[in-house]
Amino acid sequence: MSGLRLSLRARPPARVDGSALLPEKLQGQTLDAIRRIALPGWNEFHEVGELFEVSGEATDRLQIDQLDGSFDRLGALATAGTLVLRGQAGDLVGEGLRGASIEIEGAAGDYLGCGMRRGRIEVRGNAGHFAGSGRAGELQGMSGGTLLVRGDVGDRAADRMRRGLLLVEGDAGDYLASRMLAGTVVLLGRAAGNAGYLMRRGTVVLDQRPAQMLPTFNANGRQDLLAIQLLLRSLGGEGPRFSRLAARAGGFERWLGDLAASGQGELLVSF
Repeated sequence: MSGLRLSLRARPPARVDGSALLPEKLQGQTLDAIRRIALPGWNEFHEVGELFEVSGEATDRLQIDQLDGSFDRLGALATAGTLVLRGQAGDLVGEGLRGASIEIEGAAGDYLGCGMRRGRIEVRGNAGHFAGSGRAGELQGMSGGTLLVRGDVGDRAADRMRRGLLLVEGDAGDYLASRMLAGTVVLLGRAAGNAGYLMRRGTVVLDQRPAQMLPTFNANGRQDLLAIQLLLRSLGGEGPRFSRLAARAGGFERWLGDLAASGQGELLVSF
């Protein structure tokens, strides 16, 4: 496929801020100009040409290969275009995303999609802690868009989530949807302890019962909610596992909480 391609050839001596590597910023530039772009590291700058083999044509599609986890904030604040990351993406991928599409053919670090507003991020592997959340000290996390993780997520996924859709095919660590303000989470694997801790509003759909249910959630009986059926049917295009969940959903055990907060959130456990 046409587009610009960067292939890592030299591991930087320290972590590097890769937020300048956006299709919308590079589009139309010459390859020589792109090679001269300076990326900030710990206490020095690194030119793109020192770290990457640069080839192709700068269009609205950028592919970065051979990533080893050294580059943070890839795709941060992107508004347009497609960014394809292959290998081990670093932390803060897609931070504050505003409309672009990010595809990660590998794994992602911590704070994936933190504070994202619009757009889409899809990870073929696992993601670290705080996926779809906000950075430390921020009052809200993800507030729009779609974040899809085909593998597992770490602790505190969807922490302070405000809007949007988080889809996880694998398992989730502790404190899933902690302090959640609104939005929707669908988890096909198993949630560890304290799911929904201090959540105020929002919906968490669980295909499996959590390892531990907080005592501040009240059982609200078996529900067969049309809104959830429609949501799950709309996810059929995200893969066969989501299609199977929609096909066999015969109702949910509904738990309301967290009563230690406003108590208007809901955990829906599939039968």
